[in-house]
Amino acid sequence: MASPSSSPVKPDPSPGSSTPGAVDRYRRQAAFAGLGQAGQAKLAKASVAIVGVGALGSMIAERLGRAGVGKLRLIDRDWVETDNLPRQTLFTEEDADQRLPKAVAAANHLQAVDRRLVVESVIADLVPSNAIELIRGYDLILDGTDNFETRYLINDVAWEENIPWIHGGCIGAHGQGMVCIPGLTACFRCLMPEPLPPDQQATCDSAGVLGPAVSLVASWQALEAIKVLAGKVDAVCRSLITFDLWDNSIRYIRLQPATQGTGCPACHQGRRDFLNGQRFSTAQVLCGRNAVQLHSPRPQTIDLVRLGQRLTGAGQVTVNPFLLRFERVIPGSGPMVITVFRDGRGIVAGTEDPAVARQLFATWIGQ
Repeated sequence: MASPSSSPVKPDPSPGSSTPGAVDRYRRQAAFAGLGQAGQAKLAKASVAIVGVGALGSMIAERLGRAGVGKLRLIDRDWVETDNLPRQTLFTEEDADQRLPKAVAAANHLQAVDRRLVVESVIADLVPSNAIELIRGYDLILDGTDNFETRYLINDVAWEENIPWIHGGCIGAHGQGMVCIPGLTACFRCLMPEPLPPDQQATCDSAGVLGPAVSLVASWQALEAIKVLAGKVDAVCRSLITFDLWDNSIRYIRLQPATQGTGCPACHQGRRDFLNGQRFSTAQVLCGRNAVQLHSPRPQTIDLVRLGQRLTGAGQVTVNPFLLRFERVIPGSGPMVITVFRDGRGIVAGTEDPAVARQLFATWIGQ
């Protein structure tokens, strides 16, 4: 596991403390009756782990940092690239030119906004072997990820450690969000007991994404986070909320926790299939081939033709009855080739880093 790389810890006063400067900074926010000075004080003492600091995560971090949340831990293994900038509004061209890790670049900008903010940058891939260590002790987890497998892992950690978490996702002009509080609400696996197969998963790279849709989902997540951290749980949204900003529709789907002992495998049967590694994909470096093989964590049959249709236009696609080959040049990194087999197994050529291979596979194929 990569050890946490932390930015310098800033001394008190914390962002939302009761010092005169802090009172003046947050006076309009604290004037809102739903929050008040007491809620603002709770924000100042709160700690949040944000998993994924891309489009959603960077905006969540900015909103919570500006709101006076005391401590943020930013967990991400990726770096800033130019094609991030239309929707990842915390970053700059200079960050992309320097290929700064997103967690580091985000921390730099956040501390330029508020020198008192405590931000820890963790350059790591969240996996079963490090998930507990990286998240334990935090008051809330925010989902800024781009794949289902990591979300199921976060869900397992949240229920294992009794930590609330807030899911968010965005594709095209569509977004969704869900607040998950152990012992109070349904969990993410209540919503989706099993991950979708890759041929049924769209990704931002294959389906596109609009920045304003990202902004809406991230802002919704941040506001729900403020409610939880301020102790205003009664005001928290108890439904799955979905936005389609192109068709101008918003839907609420009420989710009820399943019956104790007979329903959801995670929150009611107590299984931690993703945290214990049983359902998390494994990676194997292929010696001498500059490639990593990823094994599917579950039996499945991929519709290769359907997957190929989704990837058409994003790169060169070749399909036969046995496998799909997807080729694309990654700016700054060179050619990438992903081979997908009908049983869900994949080979990512162009890297020997399992974390990079897992990210590329999730970005273009899905999880």
